[in-house]
Amino acid sequence: MPELLAEPRWADAAQALIGGCVDLGPRQEGAVALMETVCSGLGDQLYPAFLRVLAEVNLRGEYAARAAVAQTLTQALCQGRLPSGSRAAWGSFQPSAQRRSLGPIEYLCLAAWPGREQATLSPEQFQTLAGAVMDLLDCDAEARRLYADHLSAVADDPLDGTMPREVRSALRALAQSWRGHPDASQACKAFVDGLNRALR
Repeated sequence: MPELLAEPRWADAAQALIGGCVDLGPRQEGAVALMETVCSGLGDQLYPAFLRVLAEVNLRGEYAARAAVAQTLTQALCQGRLPSGSRAAWGSFQPSAQRRSLGPIEYLCLAAWPGREQATLSPEQFQTLAGAVMDLLDCDAEARRLYADHLSAVADDPLDGTMPREVRSALRALAQSWRGHPDASQACKAFVDGLNRALR
């Protein structure tokens, strides 16, 4: 099983991902396959590390480089190959419970839900990490639009079983805010505020 280094080289990993997407062509099969391979190689346990790499791309990459990664994510989404991490359905507590795949933003949204236990991400951590991934996608208008539509579809699917009602409601608010305005911080705030209202 892959393990993180004691001091992960986030900048190197981000540069490698950028290089692959740019060299192979952001809308080409090779770039999508590269991203898919990186994510599957890490596995579910280290999927958050993949999200950290995306955040690092947003932090360090030039605009064209960030857009290349955003376009690759969009192409993967259109092909049903969005790099995903799996989580058990929210009402399941058995090790053998069915698991479902979640893309980067919806994965982070579920991680911010307290549920019956403490949330994996605090509101501040959620806004920092989800905001970075969304800022990355904002580099390409089509990427933002398609991903916002994807999030709306996830929020409107109560039969999926992955997310509780409170998270789906807050996710819907995030998607609506983000689709209308390329402002990740505002959209993340809409999610946090919506989640807080639902949990009162």
